[in-house]
Amino acid sequence: MAVAKLAKLLIVTHKSDENGLLKALQKKAIAEIIPYISTEKKKSSINNGVNNSKSVSDIKKAIDILDNYKDKTFKKIAARAGKYIVKKSEYSNIIKRKDFDTIMKEVVGYDEEIRNNEAKIIEINTKIKQLQAWRPFKWKIEDLKNFGTCTIKLAQLRAKSSEVKKILNSLTDNHISYEIINKNAYINYLILAYHNAFKKEVEEYLAEVNFEYAELDEYTGTVESNLDFLQKSLEYCEERKEILVKLLREINIKSYRDLVVYLDYLENNSEVEEAIDSNFPAENASFYITWVTEKNKNKVFSLVDNYKSSKVYEIKPDKDEETPIILENKPIFKPFEIIISLYGVPKYFEIDPTPYVSLFFALFFGLCITDAGYGVIFLILSALMFLKFKGSKKMALLVLFMGIFTVIAGALFNGWFGDLPSYLGREEFFGKFALLGDPMKSESGAMNFFRLALLLGVLQVIFGLFIRFFDSIGKKNFQVAFLDTLPWMIIIISLVIILLSSNIAVSMQIINSPIFPASVSKVLIWLILPSAIVILLFSARDQKSWGFRLFMGFLNLTIVNGITSYMGDFLSYIRLMALGLVTAGIGVAINRIAFDFGSIPVIGIIILIIGLVFGHIFNMGINILGGFVHTLRLQYVEFFSKFYEGGGRPFKELKEEHKYIILVD
Repeated sequence: MAVAKLAKLLIVTHKSDENGLLKALQKKAIAEIIPYISTEKKKSSINNGVNNSKSVSDIKKAIDILDNYKDKTFKKIAARAGKYIVKKSEYSNIIKRKDFDTIMKEVVGYDEEIRNNEAKIIEINTKIKQLQAWRPFKWKIEDLKNFGTCTIKLAQLRAKSSEVKKILNSLTDNHISYEIINKNAYINYLILAYHNAFKKEVEEYLAEVNFEYAELDEYTGTVESNLDFLQKSLEYCEERKEILVKLLREINIKSYRDLVVYLDYLENNSEVEEAIDSNFPAENASFYITWVTEKNKNKVFSLVDNYKSSKVYEIKPDKDEETPIILENKPIFKPFEIIISLYGVPKYFEIDPTPYVSLFFALFFGLCITDAGYGVIFLILSALMFLKFKGSKKMALLVLFMGIFTVIAGALFNGWFGDLPSYLGREEFFGKFALLGDPMKSESGAMNFFRLALLLGVLQVIFGLFIRFFDSIGKKNFQVAFLDTLPWMIIIISLVIILLSSNIAVSMQIINSPIFPASVSKVLIWLILPSAIVILLFSARDQKSWGFRLFMGFLNLTIVNGITSYMGDFLSYIRLMALGLVTAGIGVAINRIAFDFGSIPVIGIIILIIGLVFGHIFNMGINILGGFVHTLRLQYVEFFSKFYEGGGRPFKELKEEHKYIILVD
């Protein structure tokens, strides 16, 4: 239940041993390896890193291209199958292949050619569409340029049919001869001819009446001959594209799996290569700082001893050096390490809050859901995770604990898929477990929920202060223990007892009758006063000016991390009740709506089942998210602020990480 003790080692290895030693350490996955890096070496390692990353990016590009040309059915099957299972002997043979560069170049080249052909196909189709309208024109296109004193142009007129006749009649009035050679619903295709003496006036007129000239300057010969040529070019591009797609699909079948394995190999070995490239620039030797747990230290010594030209020495950490963090907890607490990791692991000499968070987190999440039916689903999901995803044992355990406490909370407050038992005639049976009442049907149930949420908030905040107090004593930080923490412990506990001994708590319905005698208040006030004076005088003890120290002490007592702050912390826990009631309320509404539809003849039962299933899935989904986030918030803001800082550097062992494959013997 603490941060693991680490040893700092220095490994000195000859260049001949370096790669083998690092890969051996990588297979063991017990040590964090940090190379010495100099300014000069950084520059050269940048280039090497670029080359390695380029190889990875090139092969990823090739794989992405091949993915686009997979058969759709095969693609779906591959996606469902997940990682490739590869034997170690096969893995060794694949990474020795020398033709991956050739394959990658072929894939990229074929893909580029396919894209070029697709662009050409679009371009050719556009040209064919343009020329087809002028198919009735039988002259050679280049002949339009050679008519001496006359100008002949191909033009198209876009106008409504009612306006076309008027425009055509006006052409002769403007010295223009014309012939309509083709037309469709919206466009008339014409040959226009006019004497060059009227060129300026004619062109101005044509611009006014929306004539568009055909842009055929790039063509020679007849329209028909050009269409034949374009059609043949189109057929060639389409055939070539089909051939290239076929080639890529053949590569998919023959080499896709091997490319993925090779990518896995490159990414898996990138850390070793980066470490070698980044090392201190010595001619024949390399130096590595190594962090390892005390229990694994001898394994590193034994491993290095297998290499004749390598030595390992235990050295002391530098002053103020940041030691990497490994959390060591009992198996029951392991799943909750993810909660700490999301916030930030502790510093090396800081307390590990994982065990303290575990019970509160699972309990609070259960209260946010407060539905035993949903809890049963969590338990089923955790069982499936244990069976199907053996690598996610931590997450499966976390879901298991969350499910257990959700079932307990739901049973205590009569939440079973909302109020589903009342529709099934089983309300009396399930009601036996509702020891704290039903907050949706009775005031007592709602008040019990309120009291429980508030009680848990007070307990967790005070527990956080106790952790800080004893942790500070353990570190011999007595000022923090006795000047910053103990006074608040006394004040908070005393005020809670005073409240519970008064009629104020009764009027607020927190309790039914005073728990402690009223006389206890007179005793506790003499504990509160000196504690308040200590906070007033010493909470801002770093300030040299006594006036400013007292001012800051007053703020610390009242506003800044003071009484009002603690009251806010306690009230924050009422969100447990709010979220629990939201889950219950939506569940009740879903049942009501679904069973109302159930009375419809024939299809009613179908609507009922669909409504219940999808309604409760929706309710469970949104409230899992809300419950998880708000439970995290209570830990991070209200609980951790009392004793925990975080901000440590997580231990990152050098290890084999196979993203895309599973290696088997």
